[in-house]
Amino acid sequence: MMQRYWKILTLVALLTGCSAQQDIQDDGATAVILPANQKTAYVTTPVDGRDGASIYFRSGSLTANIVADAFAPYFLNLTLGSDPASREEALISARSQQADYLIEPKILRWRDVDTAWSGAVDQATITLTIIDAKTGTEVKSSTIDAKGSFMGIAAGHPEDFLVKPVRRYAEGLFSQ
Repeated sequence: MMQRYWKILTLVALLTGCSAQQDIQDDGATAVILPANQKTAYVTTPVDGRDGASIYFRSGSLTANIVADAFAPYFLNLTLGSDPASREEALISARSQQADYLIEPKILRWRDVDTAWSGAVDQATITLTIIDAKTGTEVKSSTIDAKGSFMGIAAGHPEDFLVKPVRRYAEGLFSQ
C-alpha cells in the first residue's frame, strides 16, 4: 500500500513539473477584435534578448519569425522586417510597404539554460504591441511569458515555448 502511494505521488510530481508554463497579460484595454484577412501588416525584428550579461544571438529573428508565423493567417499580406529598428523607423518601413498595422515584438527576457545542470528553467518574456501604421496609435499591447519545465522532460529552448501562446494571442485578436 505504501509503495503504491509513493508511485502515485512520484507520478503526480513528474507530471506537474514537466509541462511548460505560458501566461498572457493584456494591457488592460478593452478587447480588440481585428477583421481577419482584410488588412496588411509589418512585423519588426526585435533586438536580441539577454539575461544579465548573456546575449542570445538570433533570438530577435527567432521571435520575429514566431510572431510572423502566428499572425500571417489573419492578414492579406504580412512583411517581416529583417533588422531591429526603432518604432519610428519601423513605422516608416511599415508605411512604405503600405501596411495597415505594425506588429512590434520586444524581448524583455530571454534565458536558455541547461535546466538539468543549473536548476533554472528556460524563459522568454516578450511584449507584443499592435500599432495602427497610418496614425502611429497603439491598438493593443500585451506581455507573453513562456517558461520551460523544471523537470526537463518538456525540454527545448525559449523559442519553443513561445509558439503556442503567441498563436493563441493572435487567434484571440481576430474575428473569423
